[in-house]
Parts: sequence; C-alpha cells; structure tokens
Amino acid sequence: MSQDRDSSQAALKSQSCDCGCAGCGPIEESRFSKDMRKLYEAGQTADMLTACEKMLIENPENGDAYFWRGVAAAVAGNFEKALTDYNKAVELNDRNAAYYSYRGSAFAMLDDIKNAVMDYSKAIFYNPNDWVNYANRGVLYLNNGVLDHAIDDFSKAIELEPGDMGSYMNRGDAYANRNQYSAAIADYDKVLQRFPEESVALIKRGQAYFELGMNDEAMADYNKVIELEPENVQAIAIRASVYLGQGKPEQAVADFTRVIEFEPNDSRPYFFRGIAFVAQKAYKEAVADFTRCTELDPDNALAYHNKAICCELLQLTHEAVIAYTEFLTKADAESPEAKQAQERLQVLTKETGETPLQ
Repeated sequence: MSQDRDSSQAALKSQSCDCGCAGCGPIEESRFSKDMRKLYEAGQTADMLTACEKMLIENPENGDAYFWRGVAAAVAGNFEKALTDYNKAVELNDRNAAYYSYRGSAFAMLDDIKNAVMDYSKAIFYNPNDWVNYANRGVLYLNNGVLDHAIDDFSKAIELEPGDMGSYMNRGDAYANRNQYSAAIADYDKVLQRFPEESVALIKRGQAYFELGMNDEAMADYNKVIELEPENVQAIAIRASVYLGQGKPEQAVADFTRVIEFEPNDSRPYFFRGIAFVAQKAYKEAVADFTRCTELDPDNALAYHNKAICCELLQLTHEAVIAYTEFLTKADAESPEAKQAQERLQVLTKETGETPLQ
C-alpha cells in the first residue's frame, strides 16, 4: 500500500534547525540513526535490533532506538509491534516527520485508515518536501474513493519528484474513476514512455481508450500485452469483451475459450462466451455455456434467462420451462426480464400443458 520508504530520506535529512517545524525543516538526523539507516539499507535487521536494544539499555529515552526497532518489526511483518515502538518514539519526540511517516504506514497495513491519514498529514507538516508522504496518503484517498484529495496528493508528489511513476499510475486510476479518461490516458502515457512494456499500464490505458470509443487504440494496447504475456488472462478476457462489443463474435469466442482454458472454474467466461455463441446463432453451444455458468454460479439469474431463450429457439420446451422457472426464483420480480419470463412461461405451459416447477 505504501511507497518505497527508502526514497524518503528527506524525512531524516540534516537541516539547519532542530525544532522540526514546517518552516525550519526536519530534525537533524542523529549519528545513531545514520548508522541504523546503513544497516537497514543493507538488510541487516538483526544487527539493527541488537544495536537498538543496546542503546535502550544505555538511554531508555532514545526515540531513534524505538523508531528503528519499530522499522525492524515492520520489515518482519509485525506491524502491531512496530506500532508500539513508533508510538513510544513519537511520545519522546513529537516533531520528527519520519516517526509519523512510518507509523502512518504501519496504521495503513493494519487497515486503520483514519490514523494513517492523520500521521501522513503530520509528517507532511513537519517535512512538506517529502513526496512519499503525499504519495502514500494519496493511495489511501484513492482506495477509499476520496478522488479529489487523491489527485491533489499525487499531483504534489509528482511536483516534488517528477520521476515518481507510481503516482502517475495512481493519479491515472483516480482520473479513470472520475470518468476523466483523457486525463487518465495522459498519466498512463507518462508511465509507458519510461516503461513501454509495463503491462498493467497498457491494460489500464486500453480500458480508458475503450471507454472513449477508441477501439483501435484499445485493441493495440491489449494485443501488445498479450504479445508480451501470452498467458495474461485479464488482457485476453478484456480483449474478448471488446471483440464482443465490436460485433466480432468469432474472435470473442476464441479469446473466451483461452480464458476458460486458464481458469476453467470461473463462471464469467462461460457466460460471455455463451453470449458470443448467441450472436453466431450457435444456440446449442450457448446452452452448454449458460448451463456450465449456472453450475459454477447458481445465483447468476441472467444465465438461466439466456439459457431459456436459447432452449426455446432450439424448441427444447421442457428445458426452457425449467430455465425460466429457475430464473424467476432468483430475479427481481419487477424487472423487464422477469415479466418477459412470466409471459413466456404462460405461453409454453398453455401450449404443452406442462406445469411450471415450483
């Protein structure tokens, strides 16, 4: 969830003042903290812990020792322990931006979003030039649908660190979530200019192109992803959906079939391949797919409805009655499909004398 904290060395960088306020800059990094950073960057967390324990014996009020012990706990995935140590560090020195920044990341990993946002905000107050805090807070805003704030934070992160491709990607997602697809494409372009084979950016840009009706551009992106990663199921499934929307059922069937080969227990490709078969008037194959879809997802009402229609077209009246009846047990009774199904059941049962299943 968080950006690379190694990039946030500005939070500990030496400044001319030690008050820690936004106007004067971050607190000067101690000699001990510099030593811990070297161990941290070398991945020597065991040595970090030993040094922190020794320091705390010598000086139980050393906030840096609690802080770096918390960092070691976070590296080990023990965020509750990290939080305890970060709390003690903040208690001893409540003006250190790095303490708030790392504690914010621990809160985020524990899904305590409110406190995470508050800590990133405090870190920004004490060190407004550390782009990572804006980027991290932006991710929290993005994940919780606060899109305007997310865009503002990612924009500030990019202003401070133009090479932050993660914020371009995330800001693109925020724009896409606001249906501002052109702006999203511009941000994905930034990522792809630097990393032209970044498949996630290609897929997202392709989706944005598709939303704008730029189908050729969308297909070019999906095709490139599949060329780079022939087993990228997401790209194949999306391309299949685009083919379906373009009225190209044969290509859609081929792609949905590939998806099924990779994920045979996912009901969705069977449903959509069934729709593609209907477009080809291959009703028998469509019935098989809608049937398999309902086996994997018995609550998919539309799969029963589509199956019933195909059964009627194949003159499989008994099967159509069963499918319509099953659909009505799952559908919204006021929906147009439900009313149509009720009408068809009346017609079919009147013609055949068959009693609908209850």
